[in-house]
Formats: sequence, structure tokens, C-alpha cells
Amino acid sequence: MGEAEKLYYVYSCDLDINVQLKIGSLEGKREQKSYKALLEDPMLKFSGLYQETCSDLYVTCQVFAEGKPLALPVRTSYKAFSTRWNWNEWLKLPVKYPDLPRNAQVALTIWDVYGPGKAVPVGGTTVSLFGKYGMFRQGMHDLKVWPNVEADGSEPTRTPGRTSSTVSEDQMSRLAKVNLPQACQMSQPFLFSVCTCILILAA
Repeated sequence: MGEAEKLYYVYSCDLDINVQLKIGSLEGKREQKSYKALLEDPMLKFSGLYQETCSDLYVTCQVFAEGKPLALPVRTSYKAFSTRWNWNEWLKLPVKYPDLPRNAQVALTIWDVYGPGKAVPVGGTTVSLFGKYGMFRQGMHDLKVWPNVEADGSEPTRTPGRTSSTVSEDQMSRLAKVNLPQACQMSQPFLFSVCTCILILAA
């Protein structure tokens, strides 16, 4: 028999660098408001919701543990979109791996500009940074986005990115690989992709 494969790992307490996440893409369709809502709030007509192309969304990311923030949120840089929301951007979070408790989770909120100095949440999603065996999540993750709310960092979260009621992982993986034109016009639900890196174990 051949020699068993070796598993190389590092404990989070020994990794003195900042946590990084890669913000991927958003797939789904934003439902427009009713005529009644437009009459009550005429500014809606000038929001990103009514752009012919994909609106200029941005994402904020914040780490929580036991319902409390561990650091200030960070956000993606400005990017103009045409037919698809695809950031493809690495975010360096203001928290290091040794500072992450076992129950740390990241809250991601997608925002749209709404008038001068104002933004509204397109949706939010939350996912734990460590799996049930204490290993830091790695690779691409497709997360359910809860529409029109900010990501919830409490425990248990009200905006879980991974639930039994979401689309199966196989379906989400296929969706992420398909290069569809006019992706902004796809049907619900919202799916949000995030990439994590480095194989580490919670200390």
C-alpha cells in the first residue's frame, strides 16, 4: 500500500496576519416597487433599482462573535457594472486570525445608493468562518441573500447564508459556473459568492 497522504495545517493562533475574503458575484433579480410606493417616495424612481443596467452596488463586510462586532466594517471599492454584478475583489479585514474565536462569523451586506449621502440594503447574508470541526472555511461559497435587510451578526443569525431551505449546493455550483448574459435579470433567489483562503484550525 502507498504511503498515506499527509495533512498540513497551522493553528489560527500561530498565523499573525489579517483575515482576507474575496467578494465574488451576485446573481438574482431585484423586484421593483409598486406604483403606490413610487407615489409615496418619488426618489425611488432615481435609485439604482430603476437603472437599465446593473446599479452600482457595493458590499460591506464585518466580523461578529456572540452577537458583537470584533472590528469595524470594510467595503468594496467603487465599480461600474453593466450586465452582471461581479466584484472579484479581495478585502483585508481589520482582524487577525489569532483574534478569531471559534464561533466567529462574517456578515455581508449589499448596498445601493439612494439619494445624496444615503444607501439602502439590497440584502444581507451571514456565514460562520469555521466549520463544525474547527477548520477555517476555504474555497468558493455560494450564500443565500435575504432581500432588503442588513446582514445580522447575532447568534443565531436571522440572515443565514447556508440553510436547508436554500437551493442545493450542486445547483448553486452550476449556477456560479454558467456565464449567462443579462445575469442581472435572473430569477430569485439572490446568490452571493465569497471565497476564503488558507487551511487553518481554530486554536
